[in-house]
Amino acid sequence: MNDDRWAFPPQPPAWPPAPSATPPRRTSRTLAAIALFVATGVVAAGIGVGGVLLVRHIQSQPTSNSPTAEPGTSSGAAEARALYQQAVTATGASAGFHYDAVSTGSDAQTIVGDAGQANGRQAITFDSGYGAEQFTLLLVGSTVYFQGNAPAVEDQLGVTTATAASVAGKWVSVNSGDGPYLVLQPGITTQSQAGEMPLTAESSAKVTGPGGAAATKITGVVPASARVPAGTGTLLIASSSDLPITYTSTVSAGGTTLTFSTTFSNWGTAPTVSAPSGTVVAWSTLTTATPPGGYGSGEAPSGATPTPGAI
Repeated sequence: MNDDRWAFPPQPPAWPPAPSATPPRRTSRTLAAIALFVATGVVAAGIGVGGVLLVRHIQSQPTSNSPTAEPGTSSGAAEARALYQQAVTATGASAGFHYDAVSTGSDAQTIVGDAGQANGRQAITFDSGYGAEQFTLLLVGSTVYFQGNAPAVEDQLGVTTATAASVAGKWVSVNSGDGPYLVLQPGITTQSQAGEMPLTAESSAKVTGPGGAAATKITGVVPASARVPAGTGTLLIASSSDLPITYTSTVSAGGTTLTFSTTFSNWGTAPTVSAPSGTVVAWSTLTTATPPGGYGSGEAPSGATPTPGAI
């Protein structure tokens, strides 16, 4: 079987992104659902994540010789901001890496991905108004290849309910200019993933990381967006390379608290991603309509019955 035809990861546990002003984007599939569920009043009952963490970079230049704190002590905001920016820059410049993103909450959601400079892949599961969505994204050149179950086909591609079952499980090519492209394409490459760690850094401290390696813990605030409340965040980076080890954020809404965590590995490993073999359907040939909340919003038409999740 082609390596790019991923088996979808187990449904629980979970994670997936926030709208930026320009251009439209899928945002970090991690808080999108908060906006959806806050809007629909379900947040107090338990939130599933569709993915929206507002991407907001600290606008400071990387500093290679910033002062360092002694082990067990904390540094000031200026140093924390410099360290954070160095980590963001190092992430975007990496040849590639693997990541596993998980969210808490009653609704399962995960993103498992491999990011490269110009390509990558993601396997995503989460619960939405359409049902339990499962889909894989492959970025090859300027084309995104999508394969998903019926709920994902409806939500992510805008395929009508009547034809969703016939599209489910098939590879669909989405090109620049196609309706879902600006929602599906962002977040797959190393540079896009560098924007999935929003944080207004406030302090940093030397700590012991996994395996006893020296690490730096950067803490601060995750900025609010128009639809998502502010939260707190932590970025753990390797002291020897400035590369992220884990990124964690916590946000509360409607009396419910959600925690999102991404673990990074295989730094410097560029993924090999190729177009799927066999039949590929062009999105432009499908019968589609923009979903009520936009592509990938998870917001099904009012009164709609969720579609069974199996492919």
